[in-house]
Amino acid sequence: MKDKFHESICAEGMSKSVKNNFHESICAEGMSKKVKRVLIILPNLDLGGMEVVVMNYFRNINRNKLMFDFVVHHKPGYFEEEARTLGAKIYRVPTRSAGFFKNFAAMRKIYAEGKHDVVIVCTEHSFAFIELFTAWLSGVKTRVAWSHFSDYQGDSRLKRQANIFARPLLRLFTNVFFACTEDAGRWLFGKYFGKNLHKMNFHIINNAIDLKKFAFDFALREKKREELKLGNNFAIGIAGRLMGVKNHNFALETFAKLHAIEKDSTLLIIGDGELRRTLEGQAKRLGISKNVIFTGAVGNINEYYQALDLLLIPSFHEGLTLVAVEAQACGLPVLLSNTVSAATKISDTAYFKSLHDGAASWAEKILSFRPHQRATADLSGSGFEISTEAEKFYNIFSTPPGG
Repeated sequence: MKDKFHESICAEGMSKSVKNNFHESICAEGMSKKVKRVLIILPNLDLGGMEVVVMNYFRNINRNKLMFDFVVHHKPGYFEEEARTLGAKIYRVPTRSAGFFKNFAAMRKIYAEGKHDVVIVCTEHSFAFIELFTAWLSGVKTRVAWSHFSDYQGDSRLKRQANIFARPLLRLFTNVFFACTEDAGRWLFGKYFGKNLHKMNFHIINNAIDLKKFAFDFALREKKREELKLGNNFAIGIAGRLMGVKNHNFALETFAKLHAIEKDSTLLIIGDGELRRTLEGQAKRLGISKNVIFTGAVGNINEYYQALDLLLIPSFHEGLTLVAVEAQACGLPVLLSNTVSAATKISDTAYFKSLHDGAASWAEKILSFRPHQRATADLSGSGFEISTEAEKFYNIFSTPPGG
């Protein structure tokens, strides 16, 4: 009798244990299914405009439902630690140029894990079809190409031409098409992008920011100007990677003309890159090195906007440049070359001017902004508030297309 009673109790206990384990297993499986993992491929997670945009979305996306993982190719970047803290897994993969088959094998291994419902390639060139072909071959159903540029950022004419010839292959293996502007979409996908914008799988993804972070703050302005020892100087800045397309040479020439008229002036070159030594040498030759500050790459660029009186963007070509959006949110006047996308103007503080006018003419235009009454721009309905745009981003993937 005791044995039967004991067996009954044990069976009941085991039954409850099995039920509990089964319930926990079902719950865990349900939770894992709710979180869709997106694999984003980009060169690195450093302080470039493309990376900042991606991280803005990552911080503000509903990460209980959509999680980003990253494939990067270079040394650890500025945002990697934060990305891991937010829940991302980071895969470091050889570039194609370092070894095509090594890159291919590494990507196939990642896809074999079966974790990713979506792959997004952030790119400036249609040769990204290779990454998307690998994803297609591995059974990834949603394959996205995200264009962040309206032209090739390098100097190679051959690569610019190759972009056109590779477009059909990119379109073949892509089934969701992203671009920061229609111009950027045309650069990567051709006229095909604009003609299909009405379709569910074609999207303009704005370079959205946290507008509150960039609101004008007089106290912060005074503090930052004191830190930079600007005094009452008229301070202009240029922000971005120190590379040819950004045209820092012209910025220095313009500042030299300006400084000849207004001695109490300072130029801040915000960013870093391969041209730093060359630009430092140019500043010295122009006799303005004592009035030029090279800040290097910074993670608190919002504070620098507060300290400035004008932002200069004399790029040879540019899509919707992120720094222009940030500066306008801060109420800072922005003078851009007319080769920058017209979509960059999202407030009344953005102005365009031809590079053909020359440095002296640019200097005169810049000086015409003295004094300027700063105030936070109202960009609430502009499409550049990240919390709103991140929700739209999530909704795109709530019903992904089939492969």
